[in-house]
Amino acid sequence: MRRNNFIERGRGRRVGPVLHIYCEGETEESYLNAYKRFGKYSSCEIEHSHHTDPVGLVTEAIKAKESAPLSDSYWVAYDLEDVSLENKRQAHAEAYRLAQANGIHIALSAISVEVWILLHFTPTPKAYLNCDGAVRALKRLLPNYEKGSTNVFNALQNLIPEARKNAVLLQRRWERDCPDGKPYELNPSTTFHLLLDAIDQLG
Repeated sequence: MRRNNFIERGRGRRVGPVLHIYCEGETEESYLNAYKRFGKYSSCEIEHSHHTDPVGLVTEAIKAKESAPLSDSYWVAYDLEDVSLENKRQAHAEAYRLAQANGIHIALSAISVEVWILLHFTPTPKAYLNCDGAVRALKRLLPNYEKGSTNVFNALQNLIPEARKNAVLLQRRWERDCPDGKPYELNPSTTFHLLLDAIDQLG
């Protein structure tokens, strides 16, 4: 049964929609937690997830949504990673099918979240075969960066408007050049900026 909009938080109660986010990795989770603190978005919840695969994350969000208020929204954030294996391509397709059927939003970065971070610096990241190549490129700009970094937001905070602009331009290029392409077929690409837009709309 779906609950009403009175959401328990700490010692008090308040009214309003909550945006729930399930992340695949520590980098995404850390970035979003910092963005939440930066914008003082109390209605955004970065949920602890027990999954790192696309289908598992989406399924977890679907299950949580079943007992949540109707006004709440659910996002999952994960990487494309190496999809040279048929089972991985099928997993991404199934995750998108489940998400669309159940009102779950996906913030996908291809090949990895490092592409989103690269967009803070450049409008044209390369298409990488795996996340290692994206990490190497990012380390040339952020020498101390490591996969799973949990303190990268401070170095990027002032560059977020540029990243959003570059992500929109990249998305528009794909819409022009590959209008029928599925998000998990496009490399490089990201919809991480759409997740930030959704957080901003919380006010």
